[in-house]
Amino acid sequence: MAFKKTKQSNLSLESPEALFRDLRNRKVQGLLAHQADLLREYSHEEFLDAQDVALQLPTGSGKTLVGLLLGEWRRRKFGEKVLYLCPTRQLVHQVAEQSSTLYGIKTNAFTGSKQDFSQQAKSEYLNGETIAVATYSGLFNIAPFFEKPGLIILDDAHAAEGYIADYWSLEIERFNKNRKHGILFKTIVSALSDIISPQQYLRLEKEAPDFTDLGWVEKLPSPYFAAKLKHLTVILDEHISDIKELSFSWSVLRDKLHACNFYLSVNSILIRPVLPPTLTHLPFANAKQRVYMSATLGEGGELERITGIESIKRLSPPNGWEKQGNGRRLFFFPERSLDEEEALDLTIEMLKATSRALFLVPEERTAGHLKTLVTEKAAYQVFDAKELERSKQPFVELDRAAAIVANRYDGIDLKDDECRLLVIKGLPRALNLQEKFLISRMPASILFVDRMITRIVQAIGRCTRSATDYAAVVILGEDLNAFLLDNDQRLLLHPELQAELDFGISESRNVSRHTFLDNFRIFLEHQEDWQEAEDYILSQRDTLQQAPLPGLNQLKAATPHEIRYQYSLWRGDYEKAVDECRSVLTHLSGDLVKGYRAFWFYIAGSAAWLGSESGISSLEAVARDFFKKAFLAAEGAGIPWLLELSRLSESSQEEDFVGAERLAAVIEGLESHLISLGTTNNRKFEKEIKFILENLDKTDPKESYLFEEAHKRLGSLLGYSAGNVESTAAPDPWWIGGDDFCIVFEDHSSEGDIETAVIGANKVRQAESHEKWIRSKKLVRKDAEIFQVLISPVVKIEENAALYAENVFYWNRNDFLVWAKQAIAVIRELRNSFPGEANLEWRKKAEKIYKENKLSPNSLASLVKQRRLKDLPQN
Repeated sequence: MAFKKTKQSNLSLESPEALFRDLRNRKVQGLLAHQADLLREYSHEEFLDAQDVALQLPTGSGKTLVGLLLGEWRRRKFGEKVLYLCPTRQLVHQVAEQSSTLYGIKTNAFTGSKQDFSQQAKSEYLNGETIAVATYSGLFNIAPFFEKPGLIILDDAHAAEGYIADYWSLEIERFNKNRKHGILFKTIVSALSDIISPQQYLRLEKEAPDFTDLGWVEKLPSPYFAAKLKHLTVILDEHISDIKELSFSWSVLRDKLHACNFYLSVNSILIRPVLPPTLTHLPFANAKQRVYMSATLGEGGELERITGIESIKRLSPPNGWEKQGNGRRLFFFPERSLDEEEALDLTIEMLKATSRALFLVPEERTAGHLKTLVTEKAAYQVFDAKELERSKQPFVELDRAAAIVANRYDGIDLKDDECRLLVIKGLPRALNLQEKFLISRMPASILFVDRMITRIVQAIGRCTRSATDYAAVVILGEDLNAFLLDNDQRLLLHPELQAELDFGISESRNVSRHTFLDNFRIFLEHQEDWQEAEDYILSQRDTLQQAPLPGLNQLKAATPHEIRYQYSLWRGDYEKAVDECRSVLTHLSGDLVKGYRAFWFYIAGSAAWLGSESGISSLEAVARDFFKKAFLAAEGAGIPWLLELSRLSESSQEEDFVGAERLAAVIEGLESHLISLGTTNNRKFEKEIKFILENLDKTDPKESYLFEEAHKRLGSLLGYSAGNVESTAAPDPWWIGGDDFCIVFEDHSSEGDIETAVIGANKVRQAESHEKWIRSKKLVRKDAEIFQVLISPVVKIEENAALYAENVFYWNRNDFLVWAKQAIAVIRELRNSFPGEANLEWRKKAEKIYKENKLSPNSLASLVKQRRLKDLPQN
């Protein structure tokens, strides 16, 4: 039997650069200057021996080669097992192919179940003979094959948050294809019915949520969640045994629920810790080094929060990249000149002028609408994210194809002629319920500006993958337009991207559909007609600077303590967790981070409360103090349970707090309604105002249904939760503020002469029954204040009718119309200064204006109580 000859490598291991020169099978002739600079800096001892290192290179500038070369050098020099992580399966195979065909570095791709891994590939990895390339989920699962990697390379680290957090997240999706999710969702909602408000419960019970419901998210306060832990654990144990895809996350979280937060919406329930405690996952924690690679690392501690790592050393970015970008984009803002429907039609025409297009949207609802539109109007074959993740070849081989991807802004690389048209509709504001709660309810959006900009930049770069690549980018959606049209927001972006956006915004103003199409054609041809525009963009770029993110220093300084808090809470060390919260709060000073500071006051209170429940009695008073500070810091946020947690007992303050909470809820509703009507132009807003004013003027009893509809829509415009149903004994519109205040109306019109008409007993009895109807439908809390109001032009009441009118108030219809017009004028004023979602200063201003103009729940109650129906002159 012949022995195999032992191979001995003669490759130079003096440095990664030296190794590269000895890789003779590579097709890349040499390292680019910035790649060589990064590798030399990495070779310094401070980075070579650091456990966590980050490097930033723009898209298409060769970071894959840098990462693979670092991995191959350490594998050979130190004998380390090397694991290279990618977001998607498609990228795993792409990296593995590039590695062998372009760089001469042998790798093995690992995708799917570990039972299906090639035995040879497994052996080569375990023996340190090759680099393993896998998805993030290949490492972050309860029984990974990659148990002891020496070096972990995290590619697209900016996008890792979702993939890493998934390991510590239990998400129950109400409308999941697996019906058992929906059954579990309803069972949990039923179990929470005694601790959530009636309005919230009704929202969660609706079979078909409406538009305003879809934007709602709530957090179950930690003390309430803790009180339900035993019950919820029994429910989850029972149901998850039949839902395989949830069993892994549940096994991780089941005994650590005290360290988790509970969020709910009409679509899903999410249970997760604030930050992922990644160092509790030993395959990740025990690596000798972790290298994070990204086109955008962020500067406010985001990378550290995403990865659960206190401190990550950063390599210097290449010289010159602070000005120069990669590839060329021509931006189109069709909604600057066209209405929403016309802009969509233009987008379809652009699609027809090219072979393939990529659509990126924030949620499935929009994706479904676009799929229908593209299929019906363009007859293009539509691909989704999962199909692209498996392989992009079927997509790029077709001449009439559109990829429509929801809630994904990374991991899709379409270079050169693979795709020349990118459509981005909607702002990538929040990818999970925790983010959504912090942005829209707390509001702590300052934390996510960095993350949101990263997503926008990543989205924009999906179809420009090299210095010479180019693609047209169509911007759609009210919120995304508002963000990019805001000069202060654009200043936060890279100078070349600023210049591209400025050019696109200017070229999209007051132009026709034909002009848009002509410019699109010129750009796609990319000949001399385009060169003048190219030169202009470059000249503008050189005059621009990228501004630092607001609140950057405070957020960055707080990050290590946030991470230490999470690990302390995870292991049940409540006193240490509270101390770390205090350190976080020390750094969160100033108005820029006020909303985030409120959140950490609440987090500190929750940790202290949990500690007091575990037997540390001294923490009970600490918890109350932190909860009170959270409530005060979040003034205007509209979170009723913060008041309840603060347990303020002074009766003199209680009434003020109740009124403040009601008003805060109404202002939050106003904000949502303004966003839904659009803020970049006046079309939808003015259409709504016109409908309300025209139909509140209706006096014909045959058109009473139009008055009622306008009456309801006025309530919604003002921010109240307004409703109206056409059924026997049902009231006319009702307006709800918070969950303990309701004005329920009976709209009355007269068929005869107003001077001789009277309000009869039947109408009074009808109005007097409305409180019972509201309570029977459980639209408000049991102890809610309900005011029954009859609106009528008639000024006299039938003598016998007055006997039933004790609990009904009267509002003259003409007076109501005058008040409504004044109210709409106030809304116009507030809309003109509206800066966008979740701005605490604007909310405080709105609250003040509402009080002054008798629009707040308490002042509105005082207004309607001025006259009882029974006090009208009797006939």
